[in-house]
Amino acid sequence: MRPPKNLPMGPKGYPYIGSLLHFASSKRLDWLQSIADTYGDVVTFKLLKKRAYFVNHPELVKQVLTRSSANYSKKTISFKIVKEVLGESTFTSVGSEWRRKRLLVQPYFHNSQIASLGSLMTHCVTEMLDQWEAECDAGKTIELSDAMMQVTLKVVVKALFSTALSDDDLQTFAAIFPPLLAATNRRAALPFQALYALPLGSNKKYRGYIDQLDQIIFKIIHQRRLSDQQPMDLLQMLMEATDEETGQPLTDDELRNEAMTMFIAGHETTANAMSWLWTVVSQQPVIRANIEREVDAVLGQRTPTAADFADLPYCLNAFKETMRLYPPVPMLPRHVESDHSLGDYHIKGGSDLFFSPFLLHRHPDFWQQPEVFDPQRFEKDAQRAQHSYAYIPFGGGPRVCLGNNFALMEAVFIIAMTTQRFRLQVNSDATIEPLISLTTRPKYGVPVTLHRR
Repeated sequence: MRPPKNLPMGPKGYPYIGSLLHFASSKRLDWLQSIADTYGDVVTFKLLKKRAYFVNHPELVKQVLTRSSANYSKKTISFKIVKEVLGESTFTSVGSEWRRKRLLVQPYFHNSQIASLGSLMTHCVTEMLDQWEAECDAGKTIELSDAMMQVTLKVVVKALFSTALSDDDLQTFAAIFPPLLAATNRRAALPFQALYALPLGSNKKYRGYIDQLDQIIFKIIHQRRLSDQQPMDLLQMLMEATDEETGQPLTDDELRNEAMTMFIAGHETTANAMSWLWTVVSQQPVIRANIEREVDAVLGQRTPTAADFADLPYCLNAFKETMRLYPPVPMLPRHVESDHSLGDYHIKGGSDLFFSPFLLHRHPDFWQQPEVFDPQRFEKDAQRAQHSYAYIPFGGGPRVCLGNNFALMEAVFIIAMTTQRFRLQVNSDATIEPLISLTTRPKYGVPVTLHRR
């Protein structure tokens, strides 16, 4: 064991820029893995003149996210860029403002509340599968990444606004979100704020996307405040939430920020994971057969309800294993507020610290045959034996993702209902590889052919 407060080691990098070229490249995770292999669980390097650290051990990540979370804040450039879209929300805010928002919003994401949205989810999935019937008859290829994006966006929009969104507004959301997400991914991966403040056409277009969405969201909020109807959707739940100390509800701006956070965090991440799952299932007949066997036994041909969720453990475990290999967010940053001892290492205040769910989920000290897809890893006995922070697709600690239960139920319903009707086969000439940016998505999409069961 190293003595306490040992200074981490790491690559020297280049003069003036340090390790920026490696860190900013599309192969950054390969580079991070290589320096962890060389220097250990905590590695230090320079990004321009700034000190940075990479942590690659679940016990140390647990400390960052739990008992020392106040010293490892979200005051990073990447989060500032994301905040331009999301505003001050439960995802981006810090300190007392975050605690206030979290206490307000969290009760509405408990299992009992999410269960009430089950029929809404299955309705959206049914609409997608009905469209697929015609595509299947025509022998057309489906671009699965796009299809999963569309259905998960529809689910989160309906969950938030139920019937308040017009068809035109829904089409606007569907048209704006892909370029908005792509631009946000680029900005967060290369967070040079000065560049994005320039009067460039791309920057004006980016701001225009946000303004268009804001117009729709604020319109719906204003209409809801004037309406006597109170539909059971997330917007209504959030409007009824009040601060325990002051009794004040969320303002229109706060409602907008929470809604935007749910859109950004609540559909692309699930869509990407579903694209990866169907890719794996297409290539592994045993996994497909196990899913089909469970779905046939539990559901037959009936539509699932929230009560069926617990009876579809293999579908759930297959999705969890997909998120192990392809976590929604492959790398997460934190800002070190002050000097701190992290395990046996001394971490300097004012620096940035990074950890990677993508690499933790494949850490050979914590996962046997980490590159093998095996849903049995998530059976109860196996999970109890696993380090709780070796698997963090939704983060961890007090800032764990609020929407995790929503995402899991939605994913299980998509898996089960699609399996009832179709087998998806990835085209033999497809090039499937991950694009690692703010999220983990298939770089060239996932073209599939549908076959009826």
